[in-house]
Amino acid sequence: MTQEKEDLKSNYNVPNLERGLQIIELLAIHPKGLTLSEILQTLDVTKSSAFRITNTLIFKNYLQKNETTKKITLSRKMLTLGISSMNEQSIVELSIDIMRALRDELKESVMLGVVLGNSGTILEQVSSSYPVKLFVELGTRFHLHSSVGGKSILAFLPDEEVDAILSSVKFEKFTKNTITSKKEFKEQLKTVRELGYAIDNGEDIQGIHCIGAPVFNEQGTPVACLWITAPHGRLPHSEFEEKGKIIAKYALEISTKLGYIER
Repeated sequence: MTQEKEDLKSNYNVPNLERGLQIIELLAIHPKGLTLSEILQTLDVTKSSAFRITNTLIFKNYLQKNETTKKITLSRKMLTLGISSMNEQSIVELSIDIMRALRDELKESVMLGVVLGNSGTILEQVSSSYPVKLFVELGTRFHLHSSVGGKSILAFLPDEEVDAILSSVKFEKFTKNTITSKKEFKEQLKTVRELGYAIDNGEDIQGIHCIGAPVFNEQGTPVACLWITAPHGRLPHSEFEEKGKIIAKYALEISTKLGYIER
């Protein structure tokens, strides 16, 4: 270490922040997780400090803990932050031409979004070619339980990870069709896995229908969702299956660009 770095370390080091980063870096190379005891065996940190730091990170949703095995792992929030900071631009760049092609085929507004903690964020959109269209600001957050973005991504995550995310989701009722039961929502996730696409049947905004499908990375992890949104008159129930399959096809094209190999 150079003298300059030594000086920075001694003058500006924040011990608890450094220990927190050490714990995060340790868990990053142990994807199956570690118990608090195992963390203590590896790092030079006191039990009280490790306990406070890990609990703070769990509370802020950067880590998650399996209460049965006591294993602590990185959360979905950590993964999504990594995507947002390192790969968000590349995901959008790889998706934009496909989004435009989907818009040209179905004429409706096309959205691309990701899950961050217990909600989602819209990364990009391509506006409908119809005079009447739905437009949202980039960065707009969306609810997981009432959106195709939430359903499409959660449907293909491990059950344990889904449970951790849903533990902090408030199943608020927005319309008469909003799912307000965790049990019912998880049943719908099974249907999404079977079909390969998700439906928002006016569950977030009355009269607005959405159909979306997941985008996978090279590890087969769902990292985004591609969807269309339209007034129910232009996107009736009778067209859900046909257009769902079309959207899933375009979402797979993006996944393939990200290195995903369909199994």
